[in-house]
Amino acid sequence: MKKKFFYFLFVIFITCSPKLKSKIDKNYPPLSEDELVVVLDIHDGQAITGDHFGVVQAKDGGLAVNCTYYENILNLKNMARAAGANLIKITQYKTPDNWSTCHRLRGTIYKVANPKIYETEIEWSANRKLTWDDFKGEPDVINNPNTLALTCSSFGYESGINLFKEGQIFVQSVFSTHESWVVSNGRNDYVLRHEQIHFDITEIYTRKLRKELIDAKVTSENLVRAKAIFDKVFNELNERQNRYDNETKYGDKKETQEHWEAIVEIELAKYDLYKK
Repeated sequence: MKKKFFYFLFVIFITCSPKLKSKIDKNYPPLSEDELVVVLDIHDGQAITGDHFGVVQAKDGGLAVNCTYYENILNLKNMARAAGANLIKITQYKTPDNWSTCHRLRGTIYKVANPKIYETEIEWSANRKLTWDDFKGEPDVINNPNTLALTCSSFGYESGINLFKEGQIFVQSVFSTHESWVVSNGRNDYVLRHEQIHFDITEIYTRKLRKELIDAKVTSENLVRAKAIFDKVFNELNERQNRYDNETKYGDKKETQEHWEAIVEIELAKYDLYKK
């Protein structure tokens, strides 16, 4: 049982207020804010089986605030939920350029029977534990011999600056479904618990990053300081993940595994104020 994780970094220099538009061809009951809406990026080639019944769009609304990629994905999800859609396929995406300081997105919305089968990334949630169906990658037994499962989780941040005030820094942790895998004889509850803890450890350091950015009063105007803090926390995460595997012998030492599960639960509670 191993883990794989990486970090990602987006830096945006000016943000603006998005102009949100939708064109809906059918009426479905709206979804609650807790219901899953999957977003497939512009390069995702999955075949979608479902009812496509509209378009949602986040355009440039002038120089103001709130149109980073992260914020506009949330905007599209909110519009999709209001229309009763549970999947968005991004069909157009423009990054900030000389014509606009916004991330501009357009997507087709769908009603599908089971949105989970289309997920490529899963945001960490206390209410959403990993299942083996989330491990969609092809096992790499050549480079990882004697490995039952591999978890690929990541954390990173996106920064936005606008013309009128300091922009926010958004921090997020995700599980990559197509980079994570399990071999057939590894599909048991005990191995899954070990892999869940890898994802939970990523979430702990995601919260720790939020805390350290807040404590240091770092905003988007201090990106050099933000990057330094990020690198420090990422290195701590890397060391912690390796120590977890080494001490548990990749989950083989059951008593040590249970000890780590208790520690992780305590640390998640410790940083509960920074879970969003």
